[in-house]
Amino acid sequence: MRQSGDRCARRPVWLSTLLALLLASGAAVAQSPDEALEQRALAAIVRDSNSRVPGAEHPLPLAASWNTGVKPLGFTPSWQIEQIERGRYLLPWFSLGAPPAGPATRPGYATVFDAIYYGSAIGYLARHRLPLTFEMPPWETLLPRVSSAYAKTDASGHPLPLSPFAPVLPWYEAGRAWVRNPSLQQLQRLYPDPPLVLFISDNESRKVTPDDLHAPYSVDASPQVIARRRAIGDAWIERFKAMIRGFRDGLEAPAWRAHALFIGYDAFVTPAMGRWGGWGAYSLYVPGRAEPWPYAWDGASVSYYVHDWAPDSDYTVWSPEIEAMNYVPVLADVRRTVPDFWFELSTWDGQEPGEPTDKLLFYARHGQTYTPDRYGGMVQFGMWLLRPRVVRGFRNWTDDRIRFEPYFDRIMDAVTRVHRDPVLRDFWRHGRLVENADGRHPYEAALTPELADRPRWFLLDTPANPPRPWQLMTPLAVYSLALVRGRAPHREWLVYAFSPRERSIRVPVRIPGGPEVTVSAAVGGAFTLVREGGPTGRLSTRVLAQPGR
Repeated sequence: MRQSGDRCARRPVWLSTLLALLLASGAAVAQSPDEALEQRALAAIVRDSNSRVPGAEHPLPLAASWNTGVKPLGFTPSWQIEQIERGRYLLPWFSLGAPPAGPATRPGYATVFDAIYYGSAIGYLARHRLPLTFEMPPWETLLPRVSSAYAKTDASGHPLPLSPFAPVLPWYEAGRAWVRNPSLQQLQRLYPDPPLVLFISDNESRKVTPDDLHAPYSVDASPQVIARRRAIGDAWIERFKAMIRGFRDGLEAPAWRAHALFIGYDAFVTPAMGRWGGWGAYSLYVPGRAEPWPYAWDGASVSYYVHDWAPDSDYTVWSPEIEAMNYVPVLADVRRTVPDFWFELSTWDGQEPGEPTDKLLFYARHGQTYTPDRYGGMVQFGMWLLRPRVVRGFRNWTDDRIRFEPYFDRIMDAVTRVHRDPVLRDFWRHGRLVENADGRHPYEAALTPELADRPRWFLLDTPANPPRPWQLMTPLAVYSLALVRGRAPHREWLVYAFSPRERSIRVPVRIPGGPEVTVSAAVGGAFTLVREGGPTGRLSTRVLAQPGR
Protein backbone atom coordinates (compact mmCIF):
# COMPACT_ATOMS: atom_id res chain seq x y z
CA MET A 1 0.00 0.00 0.00
CA ARG A 2 1.31 3.41 -0.94
CA GLN A 3 1.91 5.62 2.11
CA SER A 4 2.07 9.33 1.43
CA GLY A 5 4.49 9.84 4.31
CA ASP A 6 7.10 7.71 2.51
CA ARG A 7 7.10 9.63 -0.75
CA CYS A 8 10.17 11.70 0.10
CA ALA A 9 12.23 8.93 1.68
CA ARG A 10 15.72 8.03 0.35
CA ARG A 11 15.89 10.51 -2.56
CA PRO A 12 19.15 10.58 -4.55
CA VAL A 13 21.21 13.73 -3.92
CA TRP A 14 20.91 14.87 -7.56
CA LEU A 15 17.10 14.65 -7.39
CA SER A 16 16.94 16.69 -4.18
CA THR A 17 19.18 19.34 -5.79
CA LEU A 18 16.99 19.50 -8.90
CA LEU A 19 13.82 19.84 -6.82
CA ALA A 20 15.41 22.62 -4.79
CA LEU A 21 16.35 24.51 -7.98
CA LEU A 22 12.85 24.12 -9.39
CA LEU A 23 11.24 25.41 -6.21
CA ALA A 24 13.68 28.30 -5.96
CA SER A 25 12.88 29.36 -9.53
CA GLY A 26 9.14 29.28 -8.82
CA ALA A 27 8.46 26.30 -11.05
CA ALA A 28 5.63 24.04 -9.90
CA VAL A 29 6.09 20.31 -9.31
CA ALA A 30 3.08 18.66 -10.92
CA GLN A 31 0.99 16.16 -8.97
CA SER A 32 0.01 12.86 -10.50
CA PRO A 33 -3.73 12.47 -11.18
CA ASP A 34 -4.04 10.02 -8.28
CA GLU A 35 -2.29 12.40 -5.89
CA ALA A 36 -4.55 15.27 -6.95
CA LEU A 37 -7.65 13.13 -6.38
CA GLU A 38 -6.32 12.02 -3.01
CA GLN A 39 -5.65 15.60 -1.89
CA ARG A 40 -9.12 16.65 -3.03
CA ALA A 41 -10.71 13.77 -1.12
CA LEU A 42 -8.66 14.44 2.02
CA ALA A 43 -9.72 18.10 2.09
CA ALA A 44 -13.38 17.18 1.56
CA ILE A 45 -13.36 14.48 4.26
CA VAL A 46 -12.08 16.97 6.84
CA ARG A 47 -14.41 19.75 5.70
CA ASP A 48 -17.59 17.69 5.44
CA SER A 49 -17.12 15.78 8.69
CA ASN A 50 -17.14 19.03 10.67
CA SER A 51 -19.73 18.41 13.38
CA ARG A 52 -20.81 22.06 13.35
CA VAL A 53 -23.42 22.60 10.64
CA PRO A 54 -23.06 26.08 9.09
CA GLY A 55 -26.60 27.41 9.20
CA ALA A 56 -29.00 25.84 6.73
CA GLU A 57 -26.26 24.37 4.55
CA HIS A 58 -26.06 20.59 4.25
CA PRO A 59 -22.47 19.28 4.40
CA LEU A 60 -21.67 16.93 1.55
CA PRO A 61 -22.03 13.19 2.29
CA LEU A 62 -19.31 10.68 3.08
CA ALA A 63 -19.38 6.89 2.69
CA ALA A 64 -18.75 4.15 5.26
CA SER A 65 -19.70 0.55 6.04
CA TRP A 66 -20.77 -1.54 9.02
CA ASN A 67 -18.35 -4.26 7.85
CA THR A 68 -15.19 -3.32 9.77
CA GLY A 69 -12.78 -5.65 8.01
CA VAL A 70 -11.86 -7.88 10.93
CA LYS A 71 -11.58 -10.64 8.32
CA PRO A 72 -8.90 -10.21 5.63
CA LEU A 73 -11.36 -10.00 2.71
CA GLY A 74 -13.65 -7.55 4.48
CA PHE A 75 -13.60 -3.76 4.23
CA THR A 76 -10.33 -3.55 6.15
CA PRO A 77 -8.70 -0.31 7.34
CA SER A 78 -5.92 -0.74 4.77
CA TRP A 79 -8.49 -1.17 1.98
CA GLN A 80 -10.21 2.02 3.15
CA ILE A 81 -6.94 3.96 2.93
CA GLU A 82 -6.41 2.67 -0.60
CA GLN A 83 -9.84 4.02 -1.56
CA ILE A 84 -9.05 7.45 -0.13
CA GLU A 85 -5.76 7.47 -2.00
CA ARG A 86 -7.78 6.87 -5.18
CA GLY A 87 -9.94 9.89 -4.41
CA ARG A 88 -12.91 8.25 -2.67
CA TYR A 89 -14.82 10.20 -0.02
CA LEU A 90 -14.81 7.87 3.01
CA LEU A 91 -15.12 8.58 6.71
CA PRO A 92 -12.73 5.88 8.02
CA TRP A 93 -14.15 3.28 10.39
CA PHE A 94 -12.81 0.62 12.75
CA SER A 95 -14.17 -2.09 14.98
CA LEU A 96 -13.79 -1.62 18.75
CA GLY A 97 -14.68 -4.51 21.01
CA ALA A 98 -15.27 -4.68 24.73
CA PRO A 99 -12.19 -4.15 26.92
CA PRO A 100 -10.60 -7.09 28.73
CA ALA A 101 -12.22 -7.83 32.06
CA GLY A 102 -9.01 -7.39 34.06
CA PRO A 103 -6.62 -4.43 34.28
CA ALA A 104 -4.06 -3.88 31.51
CA THR A 105 -0.73 -5.56 32.25
CA ARG A 106 1.36 -3.36 29.96
CA PRO A 107 0.96 -0.27 27.76
CA GLY A 108 0.15 -0.71 24.09
CA TYR A 109 -2.46 -2.58 22.11
CA ALA A 110 -4.55 -5.19 23.88
CA THR A 111 -3.67 -7.91 21.35
CA VAL A 112 -1.33 -8.59 18.46
CA PHE A 113 -4.38 -8.60 16.21
CA ASP A 114 -5.21 -5.02 17.27
CA ALA A 115 -1.64 -3.90 16.55
CA ILE A 116 -1.91 -5.27 13.02
CA TYR A 117 -5.52 -4.17 12.50
CA TYR A 118 -5.10 -0.50 13.52
CA GLY A 119 -1.39 -0.28 12.64
CA SER A 120 -0.61 1.61 9.45
CA ALA A 121 -4.13 2.97 9.00
CA ILE A 122 -4.04 5.04 12.19
CA GLY A 123 -0.69 6.44 11.06
CA TYR A 124 -2.22 7.59 7.75
CA LEU A 125 -5.14 9.20 9.57
CA ALA A 126 -2.80 10.99 11.98
CA ARG A 127 -0.59 12.32 9.16
CA HIS A 128 -3.59 13.81 7.39
CA ARG A 129 -5.62 14.69 10.52
CA LEU A 130 -8.65 12.74 9.33
CA PRO A 131 -11.75 11.92 11.37
CA LEU A 132 -12.38 8.34 12.47
CA THR A 133 -15.20 6.10 13.59
CA PHE A 134 -15.46 3.17 16.00
CA GLU A 135 -18.33 0.73 15.52
CA MET A 136 -19.12 -1.10 18.72
CA PRO A 137 -21.49 -3.56 20.42
CA PRO A 138 -24.11 -2.08 22.77
CA TRP A 139 -22.34 -0.17 25.53
CA GLU A 140 -24.88 -1.45 28.06
CA THR A 141 -23.27 -4.88 27.82
CA LEU A 142 -20.76 -3.72 30.44
CA LEU A 143 -23.44 -2.88 33.02
CA PRO A 144 -23.21 -6.36 34.67
CA ARG A 145 -19.45 -5.82 35.13
CA VAL A 146 -19.93 -2.68 37.16
CA SER A 147 -23.12 -3.45 39.11
CA SER A 148 -24.72 -6.61 40.44
CA ALA A 149 -28.11 -4.92 39.94
CA TYR A 150 -27.66 -5.53 36.20
CA ALA A 151 -26.19 -9.05 36.45
CA LYS A 152 -29.49 -10.90 36.72
CA THR A 153 -30.46 -13.33 33.97
CA ASP A 154 -33.57 -15.13 32.80
CA ALA A 155 -34.10 -18.90 32.82
CA SER A 156 -32.07 -19.22 29.62
CA GLY A 157 -29.13 -17.34 31.07
CA HIS A 158 -29.72 -14.19 29.00
CA PRO A 159 -29.55 -10.76 30.66
CA LEU A 160 -32.90 -9.40 31.70
CA PRO A 161 -34.31 -6.54 29.61
CA LEU A 162 -33.00 -3.18 30.79
CA SER A 163 -35.30 -0.99 32.86
CA PRO A 164 -35.34 2.82 32.70
CA PHE A 165 -35.85 2.90 36.46
CA ALA A 166 -32.82 0.85 37.52
CA PRO A 167 -29.91 2.71 39.21
CA VAL A 168 -28.30 5.50 37.16
CA LEU A 169 -24.73 5.47 38.51
CA PRO A 170 -23.81 2.10 36.90
CA TRP A 171 -24.51 3.65 33.50
CA TYR A 172 -21.82 6.26 34.11
CA GLU A 173 -19.44 3.56 35.33
CA ALA A 174 -20.16 1.41 32.27
CA GLY A 175 -19.17 4.34 30.05
CA ARG A 176 -15.92 4.72 32.02
CA ALA A 177 -15.27 0.99 31.69
CA TRP A 178 -15.31 1.14 27.89
CA VAL A 179 -12.41 3.57 27.71
CA ARG A 180 -10.18 1.29 29.79
CA ASN A 181 -9.63 -0.66 26.60
CA PRO A 182 -5.80 -0.69 26.18
CA SER A 183 -6.13 -0.47 22.40
CA LEU A 184 -8.30 2.66 22.66
CA GLN A 185 -5.73 4.18 25.03
CA GLN A 186 -2.92 3.35 22.60
CA LEU A 187 -4.81 4.92 19.69
CA GLN A 188 -5.15 8.16 21.65
CA ARG A 189 -1.38 8.20 22.20
CA LEU A 190 -0.68 7.55 18.51
CA TYR A 191 -3.23 10.08 17.24
CA PRO A 192 -3.93 12.60 20.01
CA ASP A 193 -5.62 15.35 17.98
CA PRO A 194 -8.30 14.09 15.55
CA PRO A 195 -10.88 16.66 14.38
CA LEU A 196 -13.76 14.22 15.00
CA VAL A 197 -14.22 10.81 16.63
CA LEU A 198 -17.53 8.98 16.21
CA PHE A 199 -18.33 6.20 18.65
CA ILE A 200 -21.28 4.23 17.23
CA SER A 201 -23.18 1.71 19.31
CA ASP A 202 -25.27 -0.89 17.55
CA ASN A 203 -27.78 -0.06 20.29
CA GLU A 204 -29.68 -3.33 20.19
CA SER A 205 -29.84 -4.32 23.86
CA ARG A 206 -33.20 -5.61 25.04
CA LYS A 207 -35.29 -3.07 26.93
CA VAL A 208 -38.56 -3.40 28.77
CA THR A 209 -41.41 -2.17 26.60
CA PRO A 210 -43.91 0.58 27.40
CA ASP A 211 -46.56 -2.14 27.65
CA ASP A 212 -44.44 -3.90 30.31
CA LEU A 213 -44.48 -0.63 32.27
CA HIS A 214 -48.25 -0.16 31.92
CA ALA A 215 -47.86 2.71 29.48
CA PRO A 216 -49.26 1.41 26.19
CA TYR A 217 -49.52 3.61 23.14
CA SER A 218 -52.97 4.61 21.95
CA VAL A 219 -54.34 7.46 19.88
CA ASP A 220 -56.58 8.56 22.76
CA ALA A 221 -54.23 7.84 25.70
CA SER A 222 -55.26 9.35 29.02
CA PRO A 223 -53.25 12.19 30.60
CA GLN A 224 -52.00 9.71 33.20
CA VAL A 225 -50.65 7.29 30.59
CA ILE A 226 -49.06 10.14 28.62
CA ALA A 227 -47.35 11.35 31.81
CA ARG A 228 -46.10 7.82 32.48
CA ARG A 229 -44.75 7.49 28.95
CA ARG A 230 -43.01 10.86 29.23
CA ALA A 231 -41.41 9.79 32.53
CA ILE A 232 -40.15 6.58 30.90
CA GLY A 233 -38.61 8.54 28.03
CA ASP A 234 -37.03 11.04 30.42
CA ALA A 235 -35.52 8.19 32.44
CA TRP A 236 -33.95 6.63 29.35
CA ILE A 237 -32.50 10.00 28.38
CA GLU A 238 -30.97 10.38 31.84
CA ARG A 239 -29.34 6.94 31.73
CA PHE A 240 -27.91 7.11 28.23
CA LYS A 241 -26.58 10.61 28.87
CA ALA A 242 -24.91 9.32 32.04
CA MET A 243 -23.22 6.52 30.08
CA ILE A 244 -22.05 8.96 27.39
CA ARG A 245 -20.74 11.34 30.06
CA GLY A 246 -18.76 8.50 31.64
CA PHE A 247 -17.36 7.49 28.26
CA ARG A 248 -16.30 11.05 27.46
CA ASP A 249 -14.83 11.69 30.94
CA GLY A 250 -12.70 8.56 30.66
CA LEU A 251 -11.00 9.53 27.39
CA GLU A 252 -7.37 10.48 28.09
CA ALA A 253 -6.61 12.82 25.18
CA PRO A 254 -8.22 16.28 25.53
CA ALA A 255 -8.95 16.48 21.79
CA TRP A 256 -10.76 13.14 21.90
CA ARG A 257 -12.93 14.36 24.77
CA ALA A 258 -13.67 17.61 22.94
CA HIS A 259 -14.34 16.11 19.51
CA ALA A 260 -16.13 12.85 20.33
CA LEU A 261 -19.73 12.24 19.29
CA PHE A 262 -21.74 9.29 20.57
CA ILE A 263 -24.12 7.82 18.02
CA GLY A 264 -26.82 5.19 18.43
CA TYR A 265 -28.00 2.91 15.65
CA ASP A 266 -31.71 3.67 15.11
CA ALA A 267 -31.72 6.13 18.02
CA PHE A 268 -34.56 7.91 16.30
CA VAL A 269 -38.20 7.35 15.37
CA THR A 270 -39.33 4.05 13.89
CA PRO A 271 -39.74 4.28 10.10
CA ALA A 272 -42.70 1.89 10.48
CA MET A 273 -44.79 4.67 12.05
CA GLY A 274 -48.34 4.27 10.76
CA ARG A 275 -47.56 1.18 8.67
CA TRP A 276 -49.76 -1.07 10.83
CA GLY A 277 -51.83 -0.62 13.94
CA GLY A 278 -49.30 -2.18 16.31
CA TRP A 279 -46.38 0.13 15.54
CA GLY A 280 -46.95 2.14 18.74
CA ALA A 281 -45.96 -0.83 20.94
CA TYR A 282 -42.37 -0.09 19.87
CA SER A 283 -42.60 3.67 20.41
CA LEU A 284 -42.36 6.14 23.28
CA TYR A 285 -44.17 8.93 21.45
CA VAL A 286 -45.79 11.60 23.57
CA PRO A 287 -47.32 14.88 22.35
CA GLY A 288 -44.50 17.23 21.39
CA ARG A 289 -41.81 14.49 21.28
CA ALA A 290 -41.79 11.74 18.65
CA GLU A 291 -39.23 9.70 20.60
CA PRO A 292 -36.78 10.31 23.49
CA TRP A 293 -33.79 8.73 21.71
CA PRO A 294 -32.58 11.73 19.68
CA TYR A 295 -32.33 13.66 22.95
CA ALA A 296 -30.30 10.92 24.63
CA TRP A 297 -27.58 10.65 21.97
CA ASP A 298 -25.42 13.03 19.91
CA GLY A 299 -26.75 11.50 16.71
CA ALA A 300 -28.35 8.52 15.02
CA SER A 301 -27.54 6.11 12.22
CA VAL A 302 -31.05 5.28 11.03
CA SER A 303 -32.04 2.16 9.13
CA TYR A 304 -32.95 2.34 5.45
CA TYR A 305 -33.40 -1.38 5.04
CA VAL A 306 -35.02 -3.98 2.87
CA HIS A 307 -35.36 -6.78 5.42
CA ASP A 308 -34.68 -10.46 4.95
CA TRP A 309 -37.43 -11.42 7.42
CA ALA A 310 -40.34 -9.52 5.84
CA PRO A 311 -42.03 -9.28 2.42
CA ASP A 312 -40.95 -5.65 1.91
CA SER A 313 -38.89 -4.74 -1.16
CA ASP A 314 -37.52 -1.80 -3.11
CA TYR A 315 -40.50 -1.76 -5.53
CA THR A 316 -43.61 -1.80 -3.31
CA VAL A 317 -45.35 0.60 -0.94
CA TRP A 318 -43.74 -1.34 1.90
CA SER A 319 -40.24 -0.17 1.03
CA PRO A 320 -37.43 1.85 2.58
CA GLU A 321 -38.18 4.65 0.11
CA ILE A 322 -41.69 5.14 1.53
CA GLU A 323 -40.81 4.33 5.17
CA ALA A 324 -37.95 6.86 5.28
CA MET A 325 -40.33 9.75 4.61
CA ASN A 326 -41.37 9.35 8.26
CA TYR A 327 -37.90 10.57 9.24
CA VAL A 328 -38.19 13.96 7.55
CA PRO A 329 -40.51 15.86 9.96
CA VAL A 330 -38.89 14.30 13.04
CA LEU A 331 -35.42 15.35 11.89
CA ALA A 332 -36.70 18.90 11.38
CA ASP A 333 -38.12 18.87 14.93
CA VAL A 334 -34.89 17.55 16.45
CA ARG A 335 -32.69 20.05 14.64
CA ARG A 336 -34.77 22.96 15.91
CA THR A 337 -33.50 22.17 19.42
CA VAL A 338 -30.31 20.21 18.58
CA PRO A 339 -29.00 21.88 15.39
CA ASP A 340 -25.78 19.84 15.33
CA PHE A 341 -27.52 16.47 15.69
CA TRP A 342 -25.46 13.99 13.64
CA PHE A 343 -27.78 12.18 11.24
CA GLU A 344 -26.62 9.36 8.99
CA LEU A 345 -28.19 6.62 6.93
CA SER A 346 -27.55 2.87 7.34
CA THR A 347 -28.54 1.02 4.17
CA TRP A 348 -29.15 -2.66 3.46
CA ASP A 349 -30.65 -4.73 0.66
CA GLY A 350 -31.50 -7.83 2.73
CA GLN A 351 -28.80 -10.07 1.30
CA GLU A 352 -27.92 -13.05 3.52
CA PRO A 353 -25.73 -15.38 1.44
CA GLY A 354 -26.52 -19.04 2.01
CA GLU A 355 -29.67 -18.36 4.04
CA PRO A 356 -33.19 -19.22 2.88
CA THR A 357 -34.22 -15.65 3.71
CA ASP A 358 -31.63 -14.11 1.36
CA LYS A 359 -33.48 -11.29 -0.41
CA LEU A 360 -31.95 -12.20 -3.75
CA LEU A 361 -34.04 -15.39 -3.60
CA PHE A 362 -37.14 -13.26 -2.97
CA TYR A 363 -36.51 -11.22 -6.12
CA ALA A 364 -35.75 -14.35 -8.14
CA ARG A 365 -39.07 -15.90 -7.08
CA HIS A 366 -40.75 -12.77 -8.45
CA GLY A 367 -38.91 -13.07 -11.76
CA GLN A 368 -36.54 -10.18 -11.07
CA THR A 369 -32.79 -9.69 -11.08
CA TYR A 370 -31.16 -7.70 -8.31
CA THR A 371 -27.95 -5.87 -9.27
CA PRO A 372 -25.51 -3.42 -7.68
CA ASP A 373 -26.98 -0.68 -9.92
CA ARG A 374 -30.43 -1.36 -8.50
CA TYR A 375 -29.07 -1.13 -4.96
CA GLY A 376 -27.40 2.17 -5.86
CA GLY A 377 -30.65 3.53 -7.25
CA MET A 378 -32.49 2.75 -4.01
CA VAL A 379 -29.71 4.19 -1.86
CA GLN A 380 -29.65 7.44 -3.80
CA PHE A 381 -33.38 7.97 -3.24
CA GLY A 382 -32.79 7.84 0.52
CA MET A 383 -29.74 10.07 0.20
CA TRP A 384 -31.60 12.85 -1.60
CA LEU A 385 -34.67 12.53 0.59
CA LEU A 386 -32.68 12.95 3.82
CA ARG A 387 -29.22 14.33 2.89
CA PRO A 388 -27.37 12.48 5.68
CA ARG A 389 -23.83 13.16 6.88
CA VAL A 390 -22.77 9.56 6.12
CA VAL A 391 -24.18 6.73 4.03
CA ARG A 392 -23.16 3.60 5.97
CA GLY A 393 -23.78 0.39 4.07
CA PHE A 394 -24.64 -2.59 6.23
CA ARG A 395 -22.88 -5.90 5.66
CA ASN A 396 -22.33 -8.69 8.16
CA TRP A 397 -18.86 -8.98 9.65
CA THR A 398 -18.43 -12.29 7.78
CA ASP A 399 -19.28 -10.80 4.35
CA ASP A 400 -16.41 -10.28 1.94
CA ARG A 401 -15.47 -7.81 -0.76
CA ILE A 402 -15.48 -10.50 -3.46
CA ARG A 403 -19.29 -10.48 -3.44
CA PHE A 404 -20.12 -7.13 -1.90
CA GLU A 405 -17.54 -4.61 -3.11
CA PRO A 406 -19.62 -3.85 -6.25
CA TYR A 407 -22.53 -2.89 -3.98
CA PHE A 408 -20.37 -0.64 -1.82
CA ASP A 409 -18.91 0.84 -5.01
CA ARG A 410 -22.40 2.17 -5.77
CA ILE A 411 -22.48 3.96 -2.43
CA MET A 412 -19.05 5.44 -3.09
CA ASP A 413 -20.12 6.40 -6.63
CA ALA A 414 -23.24 8.13 -5.33
CA VAL A 415 -21.23 10.10 -2.78
CA THR A 416 -18.52 10.99 -5.32
CA ARG A 417 -21.17 12.22 -7.74
CA VAL A 418 -22.41 14.76 -5.19
CA HIS A 419 -18.89 16.03 -4.52
CA ARG A 420 -17.83 16.38 -8.16
CA ASP A 421 -20.94 17.51 -10.04
CA PRO A 422 -21.40 21.28 -9.43
CA VAL A 423 -25.19 21.19 -9.92
CA LEU A 424 -25.71 18.21 -7.61
CA ARG A 425 -23.32 19.75 -5.09
CA ASP A 426 -25.26 23.01 -4.92
CA PHE A 427 -28.66 21.31 -4.69
CA TRP A 428 -27.36 19.07 -1.90
CA ARG A 429 -26.13 22.05 0.07
CA HIS A 430 -28.95 24.51 -0.55
CA GLY A 431 -31.92 22.79 -2.24
CA ARG A 432 -35.30 22.58 -0.51
CA LEU A 433 -37.12 19.23 -0.51
CA VAL A 434 -40.50 19.56 -2.27
CA GLU A 435 -43.46 18.28 -0.27
CA ASN A 436 -46.34 16.70 -2.18
CA ALA A 437 -49.11 18.29 -0.14
CA ASP A 438 -51.75 17.08 -2.62
CA GLY A 439 -51.21 13.50 -1.46
CA ARG A 440 -50.89 11.77 1.87
CA HIS A 441 -48.46 9.21 3.18
CA PRO A 442 -50.04 5.74 2.83
CA TYR A 443 -49.02 4.76 6.38
CA GLU A 444 -51.85 6.16 8.47
CA ALA A 445 -52.71 3.42 10.97
CA ALA A 446 -53.09 4.45 14.63
CA LEU A 447 -51.68 7.98 14.22
CA THR A 448 -52.55 10.88 16.47
CA PRO A 449 -53.58 14.09 14.63
CA GLU A 450 -50.18 15.59 15.50
CA LEU A 451 -48.38 12.75 13.71
CA ALA A 452 -50.84 12.41 10.82
CA ASP A 453 -50.77 16.11 9.89
CA ARG A 454 -47.00 16.44 9.61
CA PRO A 455 -45.44 16.76 6.13
CA ARG A 456 -44.53 13.13 5.39
CA TRP A 457 -45.20 12.75 1.66
CA PHE A 458 -42.59 13.64 -0.96
CA LEU A 459 -43.20 11.16 -3.80
CA LEU A 460 -44.01 12.94 -7.05
CA ASP A 461 -47.27 11.99 -8.77
CA THR A 462 -46.83 10.08 -12.03
CA PRO A 463 -49.24 8.04 -14.19
CA ALA A 464 -46.51 5.36 -14.26
CA ASN A 465 -47.67 4.35 -10.76
CA PRO A 466 -51.09 2.81 -10.06
CA PRO A 467 -53.96 5.05 -8.89
CA ARG A 468 -54.53 5.43 -5.14
CA PRO A 469 -55.47 3.96 -2.72
CA TRP A 470 -52.49 1.65 -2.31
CA GLN A 471 -51.92 -1.42 -0.20
CA LEU A 472 -48.56 -2.32 1.38
CA MET A 473 -47.78 -4.79 -1.42
CA THR A 474 -48.86 -2.48 -4.26
CA PRO A 475 -45.97 -2.38 -6.76
CA LEU A 476 -44.67 1.04 -7.82
CA ALA A 477 -42.88 1.63 -11.11
CA VAL A 478 -41.11 4.88 -10.24
CA TYR A 479 -39.92 6.56 -7.04
CA SER A 480 -39.23 10.23 -7.76
CA LEU A 481 -38.66 13.33 -5.67
CA ALA A 482 -37.63 16.92 -6.28
CA LEU A 483 -35.53 19.62 -4.67
CA VAL A 484 -36.02 23.28 -5.59
CA ARG A 485 -33.82 26.35 -5.49
CA GLY A 486 -34.52 29.96 -6.38
CA ARG A 487 -37.85 31.82 -6.45
CA ALA A 488 -40.57 32.09 -9.08
CA PRO A 489 -40.36 32.87 -11.93
CA HIS A 490 -36.72 31.73 -11.98
CA ARG A 491 -36.81 28.42 -10.15
CA GLU A 492 -34.80 25.28 -10.79
CA TRP A 493 -35.74 21.78 -9.74
CA LEU A 494 -33.57 18.72 -9.43
CA VAL A 495 -35.71 15.64 -10.03
CA TYR A 496 -34.37 12.24 -9.01
CA ALA A 497 -36.19 9.18 -10.36
CA PHE A 498 -35.54 5.50 -9.59
CA SER A 499 -37.22 2.70 -11.56
CA PRO A 500 -36.30 -0.56 -9.78
CA ARG A 501 -37.70 -2.87 -12.47
CA GLU A 502 -36.87 -0.90 -15.63
CA ARG A 503 -33.37 -0.20 -16.84
CA SER A 504 -34.33 3.18 -18.33
CA ILE A 505 -37.67 4.84 -19.06
CA ARG A 506 -39.12 8.28 -19.67
CA VAL A 507 -42.05 9.22 -17.42
CA PRO A 508 -44.15 12.33 -16.80
CA VAL A 509 -44.09 13.64 -13.22
CA ARG A 510 -45.90 16.54 -11.62
CA ILE A 511 -43.82 18.83 -9.40
CA PRO A 512 -46.05 20.32 -6.65
CA GLY A 513 -46.21 24.07 -7.06
CA GLY A 514 -44.37 23.72 -10.35
CA PRO A 515 -44.70 22.19 -13.80
CA GLU A 516 -45.47 18.75 -15.12
CA VAL A 517 -42.41 17.48 -16.96
CA THR A 518 -41.12 14.31 -18.56
CA VAL A 519 -37.98 13.00 -16.89
CA SER A 520 -35.66 10.02 -17.11
CA ALA A 521 -35.94 7.21 -14.57
CA ALA A 522 -33.47 4.34 -14.35
CA VAL A 523 -32.65 1.27 -12.32
CA GLY A 524 -29.50 3.07 -11.14
CA GLY A 525 -31.40 6.34 -10.70
CA ALA A 526 -31.43 9.42 -12.95
CA PHE A 527 -31.16 13.15 -12.30
CA THR A 528 -32.97 15.74 -14.40
CA LEU A 529 -32.51 19.51 -14.06
CA VAL A 530 -35.70 21.50 -14.75
CA ARG A 531 -35.55 25.28 -15.28
CA GLU A 532 -38.22 27.91 -15.72
CA GLY A 533 -37.74 31.38 -17.17
CA GLY A 534 -34.73 30.65 -19.37
CA PRO A 535 -33.58 32.85 -22.26
CA THR A 536 -36.72 31.96 -24.26
CA GLY A 537 -39.00 32.19 -21.21
CA ARG A 538 -39.86 28.53 -21.65
CA LEU A 539 -39.37 25.51 -19.47
CA SER A 540 -36.20 23.51 -20.12
CA THR A 541 -35.07 20.07 -18.93
CA ARG A 542 -31.67 18.40 -19.03
CA VAL A 543 -30.63 14.94 -17.87
CA LEU A 544 -27.60 15.42 -15.58
CA ALA A 545 -26.62 11.88 -14.70
CA GLN A 546 -27.97 8.39 -15.22
CA PRO A 547 -25.73 5.98 -13.30
CA GLY A 548 -25.26 2.51 -14.69
CA ARG A 549 -25.91 3.32 -18.35
